[in-house]
Amino acid sequence: MSWDFSTEPEFQAQLDWMRDFVREEVEPLDLVFRGPADPFDPHGPARPIIRPLQQIVKERGLWACHLGPDLGGKGFGQVKLGLMNEILGRSRFAPVVFGTQAPDTGNAEILARFGSEEQKARYLQPLLDGDIVSCYSMT
Repeated sequence: MSWDFSTEPEFQAQLDWMRDFVREEVEPLDLVFRGPADPFDPHGPARPIIRPLQQIVKERGLWACHLGPDLGGKGFGQVKLGLMNEILGRSRFAPVVFGTQAPDTGNAEILARFGSEEQKARYLQPLLDGDIVSCYSMT
């Protein structure tokens, strides 16, 4: 039995677009905004530039692809996410622009599965909208 590791043409076109978009529109942000929290600060100086880029990603259907369609994502599996993250890993801003930054990804999944309706309204929706960021603590 042989395995086919080829990427379907439609998804490869999305990856090609992502590669160009990240290189031309997102990577320059790393040179302009050098503060360690700049990509994540919802009230920081980079936010007015990030918002339009996020909208382009949403219109392209590539926003928060780790989430299921019920939360506005594509529900991509690990192979597709791995191929996307190979591109997104080139810039510290790219995960924020594509809605895939940690720890927000995992925290959104936990809230979606186990959060009360009140918690989803208070935390999940603003997190998915990019209005807040999340964190976690370990002891």
